Amino acid sequence: MFLLFNGERHNPLSQSRNVIGFCSTCGSDLESLAYYSTDSEWLVSAECAKGHLALIRYGRDWSWLDDLPLEFLKEEVKVADLPREKLDAIFTPAEIRDMIACQEGSPYVRQNIYRARTKYERFEKLFGIKIDI
Repeated sequence: MFLLFNGERHNPLSQSRNVIGFCSTCGSDLESLAYYSTDSEWLVSAECAKGHLALIRYGRDWSWLDDLPLEFLKEEVKVADLPREKLDAIFTPAEIRDMIACQEGSPYVRQNIYRARTKYERFEKLFGIKIDI
């Protein structure tokens, strides 16, 4: 899970989960999702029990600076960019061919897409990658 902040991509230093305060929206416990570092501050992504997200800014000395809204962005997955070994473990060659064709706007066999869709959840459970065509 990476963070886009001020137009820069930050990878987490830690993904340890800790209770770090209270949600400013509903007052329930706020739990950290990931910790990030920039040159001038610490950033902590957090979520409360009711699903409210927050990005908490701290100074380099861990003094609180600000709470900001946070949202998850979907990164579109292109089937053609996924490792072939992972695709082959779940889908048939015809399903793979037609999923790629469908994403590219090329002609494809609808029945192969229907069959592939029944396997999306299994693929996500095994590899943590969600396909949505």
